[in-house]
Amino acid sequence: MQALRNLRHILETIAQGVEVLPAVGGAVEDLERPDFEEREDQALNEEERVFETIVERSTDGTRPSLYRPTPPLTRSKRHLFRYFLDGSFRSYFLGTLLEHERETPVHFAQIGACVLRREDNGSVRREVLEIRNLLLAGRKRLSSELWSKLENVATMADIRLVDLEERDIVSGVLSDFDLRNKAAGKVRFEMHNLEAELIRRVLPKLGLDQWLVVDGSLQFQPTLSDLEQSEIIKPVLGVAKNFRKDPQFVFGRGPRAERRSIYKLLADLKPYHRTAAFGARQGKLVFWYVRLREQTQVDYPLMGVVKAELVNPSLEAVPSELIDLLSRALVAERSVTPHGQDRRWHAHLYPIFLAERAIKESLVSREVVQQFLKWR
Repeated sequence: MQALRNLRHILETIAQGVEVLPAVGGAVEDLERPDFEEREDQALNEEERVFETIVERSTDGTRPSLYRPTPPLTRSKRHLFRYFLDGSFRSYFLGTLLEHERETPVHFAQIGACVLRREDNGSVRREVLEIRNLLLAGRKRLSSELWSKLENVATMADIRLVDLEERDIVSGVLSDFDLRNKAAGKVRFEMHNLEAELIRRVLPKLGLDQWLVVDGSLQFQPTLSDLEQSEIIKPVLGVAKNFRKDPQFVFGRGPRAERRSIYKLLADLKPYHRTAAFGARQGKLVFWYVRLREQTQVDYPLMGVVKAELVNPSLEAVPSELIDLLSRALVAERSVTPHGQDRRWHAHLYPIFLAERAIKESLVSREVVQQFLKWR
């Protein structure tokens, strides 16, 4: 609540020097785009569309097959996943600043990231929870004097001022020039940076039986660089509920090589099975798909499937046994589900859902923001 008091003071200060077109009815919440994760995945691998390198090797020397069974490995048999990380945010359009011929939208956002630890008995507790407040505007759309004034008042209020026009990999997904549309991407970018900070904090606590599951891709910087710092694979697994739908996969060599679209690849993926592990970024990233649920339990063949990622700094083939182990533990996470509480229930991991809930419950509600934030 103190953050909103500080922000209201900032708005009052700004409104004394420039014209403002406030959002009708107060702050307007920017709703998340349901396909944004898929578009992020596409942007991160823009230059790669055909994947034909299998980067796994079985210890018995057998050739990896396109599909492998991965029956569930429950926590009672081996408790592999101990930490779970998710990020979330709420973003609001506050209005438009008018400074002579210049104009910029102004947004307020709260971003959060949370790591949960699961104990031996299955109960979870918060390991780390961080919430930060952002004020967003277009720097080049304002005079340097007004931007400096904004920076000063925001710093004094412990609110981070973010330039909506500064380019990054996430907001760059949106090709239009409407800064209001780009705000959602910029907020997501700041959220990913916060997630990266929490991954750094948790890394020293991880081990062979102390894995961290991260909601989403590991390809964002600086997370990717952090996980490449040694020759061994760090015990961090990225799990994406949504992923790009345009890649092609080539399995085998020579005239007998088989080419499949992702639709064909996943349509033939049986329940509690995984695909072979493919390499991206010259083998630095290993990814594969796991089907968590029977196709008869969902509305579409691509539902109930998650994309798993490992950062592979050595570029050597990853043991198939390790990928099997991680996949089996993932299949076991299919229960309990947030069915009825989240439209992505079919691909959700329940501890990740709980981490997201912990963040949402720590954010100021939309009703409070709308009532509290007035320009004058």
